[in-house]
Amino acid sequence: MSKTQITNALIEDINIKTNIQIVANTYQNISFEKLTRILSLLNAQVNQKLFRYYQKFPDRRVAFFCNNERVENNTHSHIILKVPPDYDVLNVLMLMRKFFKKMNPKFQLYYDPNVNDEFKCTNYARKENNDVPI
Repeated sequence: MSKTQITNALIEDINIKTNIQIVANTYQNISFEKLTRILSLLNAQVNQKLFRYYQKFPDRRVAFFCNNERVENNTHSHIILKVPPDYDVLNVLMLMRKFFKKMNPKFQLYYDPNVNDEFKCTNYARKENNDVPI
């Protein structure tokens, strides 16, 4: 599949929230492996808070599709969020922000629920085509 076809497939899936731009900033020079572990822990904490038995019921699990990126003094990740229909997306975003900040006070989670162009936002979030599903 081409990058455009993948982006269109993500937009068509109603459980994948491509209309929200999410960036998890560490403001540190850490490895992608460490960032992936941090985001995996964040995912587990959010899922545990929303539904205790999330591991037994994968259809009730919130998923992150992360594209890690490094700029000077800020290893960060662009996240595409998959949320089951029975959860409130804003509640999930607030939990993500709360738990991410608890991990380290320097960490910040930025989200914008009102992007202008869904295709451009999704395409940018997966620009390097090395998504890490968590």
